[in-house]
Amino acid sequence: MARVSRLALPVAGERFRLEAGESEADVTVVRLADGLSVGRFELERDDGTITVRSLCIDEAERSYGAGSEAALLLVRAAEQGGFRRIRAWAHPKLGLSAYFWGRMGLRPLHGPGPEGGIWYERAK
Repeated sequence: MARVSRLALPVAGERFRLEAGESEADVTVVRLADGLSVGRFELERDDGTITVRSLCIDEAERSYGAGSEAALLLVRAAEQGGFRRIRAWAHPKLGLSAYFWGRMGLRPLHGPGPEGGIWYERAK
């Protein structure tokens, strides 16, 4: 089995790219058109699993596909980096996050998640 060392960053899409942040837990979402940071992921890495603790896109950038492209880029960077599992949590009061992670190719796990939310997962 290949040794997991890190996300395959930077990785670019049509309008955004992901770059390593200030710490191993941070990934920055950068708009290609002007190089400005428009959001960030907070991640945990453990034994071949990337867990998304948060994805925050600047308010002015929301509803234009930045979060969707960033999430798909994260999935690509994780898989290319050798991670076998990607997990994300949907807060019970934020139904849109449950819909979002499902659209990104993660499946809901049975049983309660933190604070009554739902864990979503994509495994190789």
